[in-house]
Amino acid sequence: MKPQLYEYYTKHLENGTFVSWLAVDDIKVVGTSGMSFVEKPPYYSNPYGKIGLLSSMYTLKEYRRKGIAKKSLDRVVNEAKDYGCGAVQITASNMGVLICTDYGFKKNEKFMKYAF
Repeated sequence: MKPQLYEYYTKHLENGTFVSWLAVDDIKVVGTSGMSFVEKPPYYSNPYGKIGLLSSMYTLKEYRRKGIAKKSLDRVVNEAKDYGCGAVQITASNMGVLICTDYGFKKNEKFMKYAF
C-alpha cells in the first residue's frame, strides 16, 4: 500500500483535490484528518456535484474528549464549503459515528457498496 498511498497523496495534494490537517501539541502530532474532493454529475440537493470525502480522521486516545475532533470537523466543513461542495461524506468507526452525529452529520441508509 505504501507506493499507492505515496502516489495518491503526491498527486492529489499537488492538484488540490486532497487536503489534510494535523493537530499538534507542542511538537507532538496528536490528531489528523484529511479530505478528498470528488465531483459527480450535479443533482437537486448538490447543484455543483462537488463532495468532500472525509478520511483519515484520528485523535490519540489520551487527547480525546478535548475538542480536537470538533475543531477538525470545523476545518473540514469550512474547507468543503470554500471548495464549493454541497456535502461532506464520511465512513466512520463506531466512535466516529458518535462524534459526527453530534456534529450534525446524518446517516444515509441508501448508501450501498459493491466490493471486488
